[in-house]
Amino acid sequence: MLAVLAHPDDESFCIGGTLARYAAEGVDVHVAIATDGVAGSVAPGYEEALERLAELRASELDAATRVLGAALHRLDYRDSGYMDDPANNHPDAFIHADEVGAIGRVVKLIREIKPLVVITHDQTGGYFHPDHIFCCKITTSAFYAAADPKQYQGIGPGPHQPQRLYYSVISRRRVAYFVLLMRLRGQDPTKGGRDSNVDFTKIGVSPKRINACIDYGPYWEVKQAAKAQHSSQGGSGGFRPMLPVWVEKKFLAKEAYVRAYPPAHERLHEDDLFPNLEEEKLTR
Repeated sequence: MLAVLAHPDDESFCIGGTLARYAAEGVDVHVAIATDGVAGSVAPGYEEALERLAELRASELDAATRVLGAALHRLDYRDSGYMDDPANNHPDAFIHADEVGAIGRVVKLIREIKPLVVITHDQTGGYFHPDHIFCCKITTSAFYAAADPKQYQGIGPGPHQPQRLYYSVISRRRVAYFVLLMRLRGQDPTKGGRDSNVDFTKIGVSPKRINACIDYGPYWEVKQAAKAQHSSQGGSGGFRPMLPVWVEKKFLAKEAYVRAYPPAHERLHEDDLFPNLEEEKLTR
């Protein structure tokens, strides 16, 4: 399995349960992080770390991937920041990277690792983050290019076609619950996130589009431990749970995906990202 994600902490906050589950089941799990996270904000108490944020987040990422049981790869691009962030304009920002070259880096990883399953962000970036959107774009292109011997010749050991491509998503129904909870607590759901720049009312995909839902209940603590490594991002307790932990663990320990390849109809609902590949996933 190869997950190609935008920022240090996406592997834990976004799909940490899935990665922990498959690593525990014996799958060879790899995580590629595109950027250094230098344009991110920090949790209270970490303001002085802003001057060395890239270094700190690299260390946190190392620790988190060890907890999850995943092998780490870095694409070493500069964090672009969220929408309308001044960091968008930095010439080295990920969103300004040479697209052909960026795709080539992911092609190389796919051909070297030979994953059966590839995971990345969806086309909206989850919450419209520019880096997430660009990560989806280059990973999707690389997924197909890696199998074509006419493309990226000399990159990697030889063509390889993974058998599944999944986009990480969150159900609009689940978001609606949290929007309701925020309003009940007197919070404005259109100004969420640490910098109040995320509109939760516009986030999420229709439940009908979700093709796979991974239950990571037995690995809940592993995901929490991985998140805790990202202290600068609030992972060690900076985010107050909106529901009792036992409720979240019992009912919310699930991560959702849209299957981009092979194309899936809306009635498909998988509980395993390796359907019909059980033998292969444990012998590679």
